[in-house]
Amino acid sequence: DPHVLDLTRETPPSTEVSGRIAAPGVGYVRIAAIGTETAARVKAQIAELTNNGAGKLIVDVRRTSTGPLDNGIELARLFVAKGTIAVKESRGGARETSVAVPGDGQVTLPAAVLVDGGTSGAAELFAAALSGNDRADLIGEHTIGRTAIQKLVKLADGGGLWLSVSRYLTPAGAQLHEKGLEPTVAVDEPDVEFGQNPAPGDPVLEKALERIADKKAA
Repeated sequence: DPHVLDLTRETPPSTEVSGRIAAPGVGYVRIAAIGTETAARVKAQIAELTNNGAGKLIVDVRRTSTGPLDNGIELARLFVAKGTIAVKESRGGARETSVAVPGDGQVTLPAAVLVDGGTSGAAELFAAALSGNDRADLIGEHTIGRTAIQKLVKLADGGGLWLSVSRYLTPAGAQLHEKGLEPTVAVDEPDVEFGQNPAPGDPVLEKALERIADKKAA
């Protein structure tokens, strides 16, 4: 049925990275989009939270879907000190592996990553890298599975075709594109009736706070 909504136009946030202390000793970092400067901004935000007493970390990439895939790998390098970060498979089966190098893994705080059905692309690669290296638990909902690199092919009739020329796999080499990631702890976000305000509270964040209480540093 049709719905009538009043919308208020607002200025978007000035940065894609924000943070706060979510609970005593636990920092919360929200990454709304991933770009070329995201890794540096996340590093700076974590340093600020650490100075304010954070000894554990929750990273929220729910509904995060924009940004080059390579930047998701770059972001994961902050947390993964050794091992395979991502595997890219091209047409024909050729594979290219991205591994941690000396200097990676500067962030050693125990971590959890919040994900949902809107987590895709660079954010999904980031989550897969941390989960695949036992660096963080994934809390929330199954991710969408969108980690392909596409190319626009022009057709003779003036149309076009988006062709997937390569795709990223999990660090273990399992299918990620069109499959998504299964959370370590599944938590469904509450369904909200169209046009209604969500109920107060965040059950996914609350579960992450509970889960991270027993985590130790990497």
